[in-house]
Amino acid sequence: MSFEEIVAAIRARRFLPSKPIREIRPIDLQRNPRIVASRKYNGNFAAAVVKSPGDVEFYTSSNIYLTSLGASTWFEEGEWKSALNEATPGTIFLGELFIPGAGIEDLGAFQSWYTWHRNRIGETPPKAKFLSFDLLTSAGRSLHHRPYEERYQIIPSPMRVAAAPYQNLSEAEAAVAESNHIGCEGFVFWDADASSLCKIGGQNKARGAAWKVKPVRRESFVLQRLACAEPARLVMVLGTHGQPDFQCGSGLTQDERRQLVEAFRAGKSVMVDALHYGYDESGRPEMPRAVEWRTC
Repeated sequence: MSFEEIVAAIRARRFLPSKPIREIRPIDLQRNPRIVASRKYNGNFAAAVVKSPGDVEFYTSSNIYLTSLGASTWFEEGEWKSALNEATPGTIFLGELFIPGAGIEDLGAFQSWYTWHRNRIGETPPKAKFLSFDLLTSAGRSLHHRPYEERYQIIPSPMRVAAAPYQNLSEAEAAVAESNHIGCEGFVFWDADASSLCKIGGQNKARGAAWKVKPVRRESFVLQRLACAEPARLVMVLGTHGQPDFQCGSGLTQDERRQLVEAFRAGKSVMVDALHYGYDESGRPEMPRAVEWRTC
């Protein structure tokens, strides 16, 4: 697709960054893909569209217009900004907006940053910066099917998300441990044969282009109601104070599911321990799965 077609897709909300896969399956390891790059991530996805020198628009993963680079109160100064200002018109960068000092879970910091600049509500947040890990077009020409190694090198060095030292999927466990140690959300591994990490208008890429490796969390939630009470297909609606309710599948045994349903229907208060991958933009856990329950 051309630069103009991709921009039109973004504005029509038909552009979807392909979210990296969280599970590394045995078949993935058997494929033994050549990993050309890995990076830590601790930001919020954004696409930067260079319309003309210095005229750059930012869009979220939901294709919502964020702001322009010229809105200087949003962004910190630095070499990254100069490089983006000087980028060739007709270029589309995929990257992340980093909020300084956000820590491992930076969604709240991003929301505060965005809300303050839109509505001037709350405390003045730190200024953000944008770093890129991929690009779709350069000078109006599509780079969609060029090798990732080539695309990565085209990104101006002050704008590149730093690569991490992992070269194969078997290092995923080490990556999780390292992310905990240094305080970043996780790492992404790229397959050398992957084409662009996006899809447009429903055009899907092959599974396995990228793997997002992040720690699994375990938290306790209150069982609010049963969306499906059949033990074989149990779906619970869980919640906790100050956060929205969410549906949760079950990793419990058949007997545990049956006992949980009986206890809840008997009017007992039920707490459920669930594993998840952090929180999404709505404040709900990502891919939750129940692993234990108890009455209280």
